[in-house]
Parts: sequence; C-alpha cells; structure tokens
Amino acid sequence: MGNDDSGHMKTIDRWLAGEVVNNTVGIKVVGGPFDGHTKIVFLGEDGTPPAVVGASGGPAGPTRHACKAVRSTVVRAGWIYAYTGPEPATES
Repeated sequence: MGNDDSGHMKTIDRWLAGEVVNNTVGIKVVGGPFDGHTKIVFLGEDGTPPAVVGASGGPAGPTRHACKAVRSTVVRAGWIYAYTGPEPATES
C-alpha cells in the first residue's frame, strides 16, 4: 500500500476537515449510534449534500439508521447530519 503522504490520503484528510474537494465533503453525524462519525458525500449541482443518508449497524446491530442534512454555521462544511432514528423495517 502507499505511504501516508500520498495525494489520496491528503484528499481524505481535507474531506474529514470539512473542506470541499472535487465536489465531495465530509459531514459530521450528530446523535444516534454513529455520533461523531463522518459521512463522505458527493454534493449535488446546487452544492447541497444528499438530504438523507443511511447507515447500518451500531450498538443496535444490523438496524438501518437515518440522518438528515441540516445547515450548520459551526462546522467548516456548513452542514451536519442529524440523527433522525432507525428506519422502519422493510419487507423483502
């Protein structure tokens, strides 16, 4: 594998710091089982992140969890993902 000074790792560090690079940014998750984690997302043409993102796992196991994009003036990315709760189970 490459070293930690690679261009790829520098780009990831910039995303995690909340900087938009190539229309992609890292957005902090606030609340829920993924509190403090960062979702790296592509921004839409209007510069906004996906309105809702999901993740599975956490302390509750394989349950899907949803987070909603919310504007924030206290983080560099300008957005956070606020935890909205577990997604309803879907029938297969």
